[in-house]
Amino acid sequence: MSKTTNKLLLRWCLGIQDTTRLADFNDESKLHDMLWLAKLSIVSFQRWFPEARFMLFYNGDDFEKFRDIFEKINVPLTQDLEYVDQISSLDNGELQNPYHYVPQGVWYKWIPFRYDIDYHEVSIDTDIICIGEPHNWYEWLSGEKEIIVAPERFSKILVNTCGDFAHHPVLAGQHPLNCGIVGHRAGCDYSERFFDITKEIDYGQTQNSLFITEQGAINVWAYSLQAEGVKTFVLNFERCSWMRDFVYYLEKGVPVETVHATMWHKRIVKSLGPIFERRIREDYDDMEFLADIIKSSRNMEFVDRHVVGRQLGDLDRSPEFFF
Repeated sequence: MSKTTNKLLLRWCLGIQDTTRLADFNDESKLHDMLWLAKLSIVSFQRWFPEARFMLFYNGDDFEKFRDIFEKINVPLTQDLEYVDQISSLDNGELQNPYHYVPQGVWYKWIPFRYDIDYHEVSIDTDIICIGEPHNWYEWLSGEKEIIVAPERFSKILVNTCGDFAHHPVLAGQHPLNCGIVGHRAGCDYSERFFDITKEIDYGQTQNSLFITEQGAINVWAYSLQAEGVKTFVLNFERCSWMRDFVYYLEKGVPVETVHATMWHKRIVKSLGPIFERRIREDYDDMEFLADIIKSSRNMEFVDRHVVGRQLGDLDRSPEFFF
């Protein structure tokens, strides 16, 4: 994959976000857990894209303290990581606020929406872990489609998938997309369309505008471009799975490539920390991986153990079973 990965830029964002706000974690162990997961995510992709460029954007307080803590977490980076202090860069003019409001939370992910047009550039959420060789990504990289996005596990456009954009006419009859993975092919830049869409947001006037409406904006962005002929590559749902169903797919023999640990499911990843760390570092047979997960899950809290255990044994279940 060297012809494509040497022009690939993968980026993550941490800081003042609803799911990753550093200031909310006075408990050092919780702060460490959150940063450990983010670093696990980055390192997991470094294994498969050794020639890529890796960036971490940060918009919280005390950048130097953050960087010091992050670098000391014992999940060694295997490639260089570039840091961007978004707050300082906005203050000194290196970055510009592209919104018509002062952003908070997840909206910082898109400052800037596009960092380097010469690269295939993909934004990845800090709770997505690459646990297998990403052949589905290779398909996009070696193809011609301009945009890559992740699938959403819910089947309909609703408020819980698109927030204040749930009734947008562009989304009528469409399947929701997930904004955990969003990217452009090199030479493409559809930033202006995204920020034009955000002008429709009455920021701060609804609870949804602070969080899930961001995913709605990505949906309107992708589907409005698609209507004009811009081609979108949606990652395979089973290979791009979720914490609540990835064991099910592995047991079925699906070559799961990434796992998305949303909300409190992050706790499950931490409980299985040594197993996931081994998985991202070395070849780890799927059946052995599964056996170790099942064995370790016996020591989890009841709800976490249930999320893992109910995925086993019935290979005819539909994805809706895991909602």
